[in-house]
Parts: sequence; structure tokens; C-alpha cells
Amino acid sequence: MPYFRNSHSSTIQVAGMYWDPQACGQYGDYRTMGWWRIKPYERVLIAPNNQQFFYWYAESDDGHIWSGRYGPVYTYLYPFDSCLNIGSTGAWKTVTMRPHDQYAFPGGVNVDI
Repeated sequence: MPYFRNSHSSTIQVAGMYWDPQACGQYGDYRTMGWWRIKPYERVLIAPNNQQFFYWYAESDDGHIWSGRYGPVYTYLYPFDSCLNIGSTGAWKTVTMRPHDQYAFPGGVNVDI
């Protein structure tokens, strides 16, 4: 289960992605979703799933960005639940995500600088 703890000094927004061929088999096998707003020092369970890897992207209200090399993933200004290969002219922007190994680090992700 991907838990996120915000150890940054301002609120963050998190988007995520995980392997879900049942929901997204025809669209890249990966489910994408967002946004979770997490206040400083708050810990939140997002997108419950049992996959080994959960990919994530975060940005803070004060301009910090945590990204990776997986994607690109279409994101929207509003909450979304989609699939990796479903693009849209309504997308806000594309982002790249970093992996979190939920088996090796079951305690979750600590977002900090």
C-alpha cells in the first residue's frame, strides 16, 4: 500500500501510476490517477494496490517538483483516474514519475528535499 508522508514545509500534490491490466489492458496496462493534497507532516494512504512498484510524481505549493523517468503521464487540473496510453486534449500537462518499491520499503514514501 503506498503511504505518503509529506516532510516538506508546504502542501504537496501527488499523482500516481501502477500496473493494472484489468482496468487498462488496452491502454498500456498502467492505471494513472491524482491528485492527493497532503499537508506538511501528514501521512496519507493513496491508490491502495498490491503491486510491487508504485510510480509517483509530486509538486509543492512553493514550487518544488519530484519527478522521475517513467512516463510520460497525462495529468489534469482536476482529480483523474485514467490509463497510461489514454491521452487527451484536455490534459493539463505531462509528467514523468519515479518508482517506489512497496515490497522493499513497505512503510511508504517520505517526500522531502
